Amino acid sequence: MTAIAWMSLLMLSWGAAAGAQDVVGQARQLERAGDPLAARLLLQRAARSAPDSPEAQVAYAEFLDRYSDPETGAAYEKLLRLLKEGEARARVAARLAALELIEGDRAAAARHLEECRAAGGAACPSLPPGPAAAEPADRGQFIEIPGPLSSFLRMAAVSQDVTPPDLLPALARNVVTNGYQASTGGEALEPTEYMKLLTRYLSQARELTRLAGPEQTIRIELCESPQVGELLRILGYRLRGACGGEVVLETVNATRAFLTIDSGFPLAELEQALRTNRPFIYAYRPTRVPVVYGSDYWLTAKERQAAEFIDVFLGDPLVGRFYLGLSKLDRETADELRKAVSAQRLRAFAHVLDFYGGMFAIRGGKAMVPGGARSAAMWSELVGVSRTTAPRSMSG
Repeated sequence: MTAIAWMSLLMLSWGAAAGAQDVVGQARQLERAGDPLAARLLLQRAARSAPDSPEAQVAYAEFLDRYSDPETGAAYEKLLRLLKEGEARARVAARLAALELIEGDRAAAARHLEECRAAGGAACPSLPPGPAAAEPADRGQFIEIPGPLSSFLRMAAVSQDVTPPDLLPALARNVVTNGYQASTGGEALEPTEYMKLLTRYLSQARELTRLAGPEQTIRIELCESPQVGELLRILGYRLRGACGGEVVLETVNATRAFLTIDSGFPLAELEQALRTNRPFIYAYRPTRVPVVYGSDYWLTAKERQAAEFIDVFLGDPLVGRFYLGLSKLDRETADELRKAVSAQRLRAFAHVLDFYGGMFAIRGGKAMVPGGARSAAMWSELVGVSRTTAPRSMSG
C-alpha cells in the first residue's frame, strides 16, 4: 500500500489531504535528489506540527517503514491511536503485527492482530504457528536487553544497521577495545567513561521498563497524571510552569538528562503532549538478541546467579573476548571445539581465539593445516599430536 493510497483512504478533508500531498511530494523530490535525511526531517516536522492529522502521520510512518527505521513501530503506534475503526486501522494494526513478528515479539503481534479483527479488517492474517515444540530446546538461546534496540545501539556505539545475530560480537569488540583501561597501579582494569555511560543507560532503561509495566508501554494520559512525576524523575527533568502552553521541561539531573537525549527518547513529543494536555504513549519493549549456544554456555554457575547475562557480558572483558574469539570461527570449527573442550578451559584461550580464530578451521574432525594432506605428517611431527586429536589436547 503506497503513501498516496493510504492518504486517499484516510482523508478527512480535501484541504488536509492537499497539504499532506504537498509534503509527500516535496519529500519524494528530496529522495530522488539523493537526500533522504532531508526528506525524513520534512515529514517528521509535518507529523509533529499536525499530531491529529492521519495524513501527516501515515506519510511519516510509511517513510520510516520504507527505510527500515528503528522508529517505524512507534510511528505506526501513534497512527493507530488516531484511527478509531475501519479498514485503515485494521491495515495499520496488521503492519505492526508483521514488524513485531520480525522482532520475535509474538505477544505484541497477537494483540495487534486482535485489534485488526476488531476494526473489521477484511483480510487480517492469522498468527503463524510458533516454535512451541522446539521451545524447550531453544530456551536460553535469546536474551532480553532493556529498552528499544535503536536506543541501545546508540549508547553502545554500534551501527544501527547491525543485524541481531551480529549485535553481541560487535558489542564484544567495543567492550574489549573501549570498555576498560589499566588502573593507575596497573594491577586491575577500570571501566572507561564509555562503559560507565552504557551501564547507567541500562539502569535507566530498567526503570523505564518497570514504569511501562506488563503492557510494555509508557502511557501518560494527561499533564496532571500521577505518572508524570515518576517519568520525569527517571528522565532527569521536571515541569516548570503550569500545565498547558506555559509548561517547559527543565533539567534537574544532568546525568540522567544526558542519557535521555543521547538514547533518543522522544522528549520533544513528551513536552508537546504535556503542553497540549494530550496523551503521550510510547511503546517501550525490550530488545531480544540471539546468543550463540545459549546464554548459560558463556557464564559460570556463580555468574548466572549473580546477574543477568548482559551485565556479566559488559562487566567482564574476558567474557566479551571469549564470545568475540569464538564468533570468529566458522560454525563447524566452533562446534568441534565446543564438544571437545569445556567453556571454562576455552575461556582461558580467549585472546588466542581473538587474534587467530579466523585462521583456524576443522573439517570432518581434522584440523586444517597449510600444505594439505601431503604436509599432514610433517605438521603432526612438528606439533607433537595428530590432526584428529589437536582439539582434544586442550582439554587436559
